[in-house]
Amino acid sequence: MSVETYIRAMPKVELRVRLEGAFRKQTLQVIAEQNDIPPTTKNYSQFLGMIDRPDYNRLDDLSQTYSQWLREAEDITRLVYDAGVALVKQNVRYAEIYVHPIYHMPQGMTLDGLLEALNDGRDRVLRGWGVQLSWVILLPRDEPRRADEVVRWASSATGKKGHVVGFALVGRDNAPPNEQIDRAFATAFKKDVPRFAFAGEPRGAEGVLEVLNQYVPTRILDGWGSADAPDVLSLLSDRQTIVDVCMSRALCHGWTKSYADYPLRRLYDENVNLTLSSDMPTFYKSALSDEYLAAVEHCGLTIAELETIALNAVRGSLLPEAEKNALLTEFTAEYARLREEHLESATT
Repeated sequence: MSVETYIRAMPKVELRVRLEGAFRKQTLQVIAEQNDIPPTTKNYSQFLGMIDRPDYNRLDDLSQTYSQWLREAEDITRLVYDAGVALVKQNVRYAEIYVHPIYHMPQGMTLDGLLEALNDGRDRVLRGWGVQLSWVILLPRDEPRRADEVVRWASSATGKKGHVVGFALVGRDNAPPNEQIDRAFATAFKKDVPRFAFAGEPRGAEGVLEVLNQYVPTRILDGWGSADAPDVLSLLSDRQTIVDVCMSRALCHGWTKSYADYPLRRLYDENVNLTLSSDMPTFYKSALSDEYLAAVEHCGLTIAELETIALNAVRGSLLPEAEKNALLTEFTAEYARLREEHLESATT
């Protein structure tokens, strides 16, 4: 038994997995062949190979291309099931899956049809594995035309009944200001729908501060550069805004050279409300347990501090309060049992 076996056995909550980056290559290949994609797609084999060796400067384009291979509702459902099986292997009990609806519209997928397909997969994962999923809808900064429509739909009774729990602004934070995105976010604010935002790429702390002040998000996603800015750290700590970190994403995009260089220790010591996620495990080649392990092995966190971060994810989730409290009680007891089994026994 070891630290690694303990971390892999820990029950977890994951607050950020993107559906379009959490599939198995084999599943996508089967779907593509069923939909006659290879004969009609130039450089199909090259695109398929880029799942294993992605160009991180083109990751959004790649995700959009793969999404265009999904032609039927069952294709979406199979991707959800794939993501669910991967979460089971990480001992994740609840996850918030980020979905890019605009990617699926060119294939004729309606918003209601997309939600039905997502929840078909959700039901299969829940019945088969007991893992509960919710949906966070992505609003891309560089594709604002349908933002109002998507927010109105997802914040409606249909969206809420369909397990949509929030919105996330995605894309580089140096995109030009856009009234349509601002209006959509304002609608979410008025309807008291949780709002998240990717920030820090490429503007660092300046971009994070602007997002915090302009959108007042419930969560900052990545927040790269925050550790170097005392004013941003103070604001994040005072508001207790969740900062959801994917260290493998920072490595793959070249923001940092190694896990050891990632300022996780600084963020934790400054009382930032940290959580860890895998974001796009298909492309970043790192699951949630790997992120947890790196935090201990390379970033200097203790097991007790890692447990704090793991419980932050439970508290910061969009589960009903009663379910959060039940998970907090269950996880705390399970961590104590697992420490005795995996860690204390390893020292005797």
